Amino acid sequence: MNHSEQLNLINEAINKTKEQLKPTSINFIFWGLLISMMSLFHYSFPEFIQKTAYSSILYWTIIPIIGMIITIIYNIKVGVRLGFETHIGRTLKLVWGVFNIAWLLIVVLSIFKKQNPVEEILFLLGVILLITALLIRFTPLIIGAIAVVACSVLITISPSINVLLINAVATFVGLFIPGLSLYLSKKHV
Repeated sequence: MNHSEQLNLINEAINKTKEQLKPTSINFIFWGLLISMMSLFHYSFPEFIQKTAYSSILYWTIIPIIGMIITIIYNIKVGVRLGFETHIGRTLKLVWGVFNIAWLLIVVLSIFKKQNPVEEILFLLGVILLITALLIRFTPLIIGAIAVVACSVLITISPSINVLLINAVATFVGLFIPGLSLYLSKKHV
């Protein structure tokens, strides 16, 4: 096999992985919409979300945990329907599993520290998105990941900026748009 044939084989495997990841692009779409809408709802109705000292924590914990359960069930059903798992698919499942555990730890630690966890969560999300994007070589996800990390940095350098609006923008640009792009991508991207 010559060099050109090897490159074609590698590109074919990457394109096949992208095609197999189309059903899981629903995860990006779901989370991009969910977190963006939660952020905008919290921004628009803070008196409703922040009624008690713990209502905001419950809002930002219970809804995402329900979302995790929904996406886990969905991903199990997709895995059963496909009937197989690729190495990259398994790697991505492990990477996102680590993200979920880290997210929960960040939330718990932020409760003890009495600080907003959005900056840390966005940074973690951006890094995980970048790892995912580089593994599947999907440019819209790379751009989305960079945008999420940039939003995390923006919150750090400009603490007066509204975290909820930045969170909505970051998750929409970093999750929803790349997820939709992956879902709508042609067979050979």
